[in-house]
Amino acid sequence: MRGRGASATAFALTIGVVLAGGVALRPVEPARSAAIVDTTPTEDNAASARVAEPVAAASIPTVTVAEVLPTPVAAPTSVVFPEMKHVWQSLNNCGPAAVVMALSTLGVDANQETARLALRGADVRRGMGPQGVGPWVKENFDLRSTWRNGGTIDTIKALVANGFAPMVTQWMQDPWVSRIAHWRTVRGYDDAAGVVYVNDSMLGNMVALPYEWFGRNWQSFSYRYMVIYKPEDEKLLKAIMGPQVSDAVMRRDLYARAKTEALTQNTNFAWLAYGEAAYSYGMFEEAVTAFEKGLSMGSPSGVFGLRSSYPQALRALGRQQDAERAAQQLNSISVVPSSTVVAPPDPYALYLAMLRTIQIEQLPTE
Repeated sequence: MRGRGASATAFALTIGVVLAGGVALRPVEPARSAAIVDTTPTEDNAASARVAEPVAAASIPTVTVAEVLPTPVAAPTSVVFPEMKHVWQSLNNCGPAAVVMALSTLGVDANQETARLALRGADVRRGMGPQGVGPWVKENFDLRSTWRNGGTIDTIKALVANGFAPMVTQWMQDPWVSRIAHWRTVRGYDDAAGVVYVNDSMLGNMVALPYEWFGRNWQSFSYRYMVIYKPEDEKLLKAIMGPQVSDAVMRRDLYARAKTEALTQNTNFAWLAYGEAAYSYGMFEEAVTAFEKGLSMGSPSGVFGLRSSYPQALRALGRQQDAERAAQQLNSISVVPSSTVVAPPDPYALYLAMLRTIQIEQLPTE
């Protein structure tokens, strides 16, 4: 137990130093993340417990029983929610409007202005992130919400086929038309037509978006999706998400996907998305390289995550002055006002970077 305590202390100290803004985390030979390694005790471990020695028995690790999940319905060629409320949004209110439309499939008739004040606040310039939706729907409707990055068309189809109405963050229109980040609620899909049907608070009810368009305009937002669900459906949702339920797996897979897309597509949006994914995975040097290549190829206007992730990747590498310059350069890329307080680094990204920098075997045990 002394070794484990010291390891935790070393991790805390490492994260604390980076948060303070000083020491660079430079990756060495990648190590397997501890977050995705199976550490379930074996039967031999459990067999070593002796009932006559309660002190020794108390130190035996608990055997974790794998959670039994239901089998999702296979996605058919076409599914559409027969009933989904459509609302036209008030000013900059696509997020709460999308939440209201998703709630309607669960029998909840919510008001978008009530949702706006709870999920965005009074400042009409501000958008809605996914983090506040879960607490709000739990408190008011005894529902739950979760969100992930790295979604695919197949993910969306599986969710809809099993009764979930996912919300996605995308460009409202092609970005050469307008750079407006936008929440929309998925209502269905049709493989024969090659389209996803959405209820969109700006474009209308049952709008057909081609699969290729849907994916291309999703890329700049890390393929993020959010699902509101009943508590009793949590296991079914986990079964659909599969390994992506794990934060480490989600970040790893999105990093690999974004890197491949940047190298094959070679667009400024693909390179900026690769930078976001590399930052999230703790690959800070790669993130900076990808961000700078993307910035050299075109405008980052509207890619709001960049305003925080690019400077934070520089800070993680100890490049404080470059980080300040980047923050000033990117301050105006979104109409959403920036805070006067510097956003904290992603702690899980720092943890993953630490695992590559400080091998577990090298952590102090005394």
